[in-house]
This record gives sequence, structure tokens and C-alpha cells, in this order.
Amino acid sequence: MKPYFNLKYWQQRWGAFPVFVLLICVAVLVVYLAYLAGVWHAKALKEEVSKQSQQLEELYQRLEQMEYQRHVLQVELDIERSANQSLQDELSALQNDNYGLRRDLAFYQKIMAPELQESGVTIDSLTVTQNRSENHFHFSLAVLQIEQRRNFVQGNVTVELVGRIDGKKKRYDLLQLANIAQDDRSFSMRYFSLYEGDFFMPEGLAPEGVEVKVRITKGGNGTLDRTFFWKEISRGDANPGVRSDGDT
Repeated sequence: MKPYFNLKYWQQRWGAFPVFVLLICVAVLVVYLAYLAGVWHAKALKEEVSKQSQQLEELYQRLEQMEYQRHVLQVELDIERSANQSLQDELSALQNDNYGLRRDLAFYQKIMAPELQESGVTIDSLTVTQNRSENHFHFSLAVLQIEQRRNFVQGNVTVELVGRIDGKKKRYDLLQLANIAQDDRSFSMRYFSLYEGDFFMPEGLAPEGVEVKVRITKGGNGTLDRTFFWKEISRGDANPGVRSDGDT
């Protein structure tokens, strides 16, 4: 071991008192440096705490803003739900009124024109409307039961689009043009059955009318035919829909 690291060496060379004083100075210096390091660390911690407190305050403010926005959106949603429920109730009432009028009309048709109904079923209406795209149409067909007994009636529907191309008469399966599957052409209804779909008019076809045939297979029997002229059923813009059966 080198003598430079031996305390007795320095005491013998400089004396015990100077060495003691030097040790005291070194100890004070170490304590002072440790104090400075502690002060710096405390200052750094204080700045970090202040920064995190500021971030926390900003988060609280954002949370309050989001909570306020959520409350506003919830109020708007409740208002929209209430308005929508009112519209649904009004629409339901109008549909019931419309159905009642159609039922009365069908009842009088049964008396005045019995050929328009079979086993209490009538082809109520057919409309064809022009969509925004060229030669693209939407159709809606309603089949109605007018009997008061309201038993379920089952059957199927055939719809043919009739027209001419270069003077020659042509027939097209309208349900096939609207991509309606075979299974969806059958109905089981207590009140009404509605068929809707969109189709492209065959190229070059000058439409003349639509022929509808309803075959009743259960709850009655027979076939019902009705022809609609194109000028009578075509009208303005359409809102595409789906097929539904009414049983309530």
C-alpha cells in the first residue's frame, strides 16, 4: 500500500493538527456539496410537482369541458328521441288511417268489382317512381286482405313488366330485375304484404304497363290478376324500401 493513502504518513510529515484541520475542511466541503445537491434536487422536484399540478389542472378543465359537452349532447339526444317518438306516433296514426281508408275502398271494390278480389285478398296498389340515376326506378306493390276474419293468408306474387322494343312486345320479370329472390316472392299475411325494390329499365324498352298475379295457396285458393298502365303508376322521386308483411 502506497504511503500517500496512509493517514499516519501525513501526520508524521505535516503534523497531527494540520491533518485534522484538513479532514475537517474536507468533511465540511462534502457536507456543503451534499447540501447543494439536495437543494438542486429539491428545486427540481418542486418544478416537477408544479408542472404535474399544472397538467392535472388542465386535465380537470378538459374533463369539465367534456362532461359539459356530454351533457349537452345527452339533452339534444333526448330532444331528438322525443321528437322522433312523436313523429313515429303521428306516422303510425296516419298509417292506421290510410289502412282504414284502403280497407274501406277494397270493401266497396269487393261489392262493385268482385273480380278485383279473391278469397278476401286484393291487389291494392302499385307505384313506380324514377330514381336519380338514369333508367333506374323504384316500385312499391301492396297486397291487402279485406276480410274481417283476419286469418293468415299465404300465397305468392308474380310481377311482369310489359313494353315494346322496336315495336315488338316484350315481357320481363320485374321481381327478377329488382333482384328479389324466389323465397321473398311468397307472403304470409293477416292484413297486408308490401313488396318494394329498385330496378334498371331494360335498354330500349318503352314500358306500357305492369301485370300483377297473386296466387293464394293457404287460407283460401284462387288467382288474382290486375294490370296497371304505365302512365297511371309512374310518378316522382322514390325512397327505396324493403318488403314487409303486416300481421298486427
